[in-house]
Amino acid sequence: MPNEAVLEQVEFGELIQSVDDGRAAGEPFKLPAASRTLLNNRLADLKAKDSATLLTEGGRATASANVRAAVDQLNKLLRDGYNFVNGIASFQITDADRLGVFTAYGWEQGEIGNITDARTESLANQAIAATPSITNPAYRYPAALLTLITDQLAIVNANQPLATGGTAQAATAARDEALVLLQTAVDRVRFFYCSASDDEDQTPELAKIGKQPRRDAGGAAPQPLPAAPGTATFDATALTLTVAALPDHATTLRAYRKPAGGTAQLAGTSTTNVVSVIAAGPLTPGVIYELWLVGHNSAGDGPESNHVTHVAT
Repeated sequence: MPNEAVLEQVEFGELIQSVDDGRAAGEPFKLPAASRTLLNNRLADLKAKDSATLLTEGGRATASANVRAAVDQLNKLLRDGYNFVNGIASFQITDADRLGVFTAYGWEQGEIGNITDARTESLANQAIAATPSITNPAYRYPAALLTLITDQLAIVNANQPLATGGTAQAATAARDEALVLLQTAVDRVRFFYCSASDDEDQTPELAKIGKQPRRDAGGAAPQPLPAAPGTATFDATALTLTVAALPDHATTLRAYRKPAGGTAQLAGTSTTNVVSVIAAGPLTPGVIYELWLVGHNSAGDGPESNHVTHVAT
């Protein structure tokens, strides 16, 4: 799922990198090598771990679909097993033996009953365990049927850990830890800026990295909101929005997306004039999206650009 907190901290990190790249060695606001390295490493780490959460979420969806298909197939196969036992001719098996076979396979009182997903798995495991114990081979589930049951149960068992979100939860926890570390690195950069001149936390340099300088009561007017970004064009192949240049007073450019019938969400950020609309995660196929850009600085978002409509494929 899109995580605005991650996108915002990545935005700060990339803005700090961009501003620092433009500073000459020896300038008072040039980051010390150790601070820059820390920021670079933590930013890269957060990006990688955020990407991993998207991959595991995709894997979870795939695994869930695999489990669903396998359980549905098991349900059919188990009914085939029930019908096999029920179809043994009466001159080949007594009523008592038939009931015994049904019971061994988990069909209590010889009835199918309500086959829930949990019972489907239980019956499948029981079929594999009980078959060798049934004395008369003619009463056992056919070998081909038992092989199919075993194969589908293996699919369920292999996919269930991921389908239930265990891997995704671990990836999200790792991402959240990396987010806190990057937030700390960004805060340390702000403190460095405050210590780099006698202006302390009132230095105008803070605005360059998206942080609002402190103002005296009744002092200067706050930083103006960014101007309108101008006409945005959409690249349906690269899934990016582009404007001619960063709007006046903007430190970064933000892309927003709104699925039909949904709410607007931050889709991506950039310190350039090109912004990805899938930085927050892939678009859902078949969904119609509204896409637009806004300039952003420490005062907030400026006016919106034109809106572009796109049907995700």
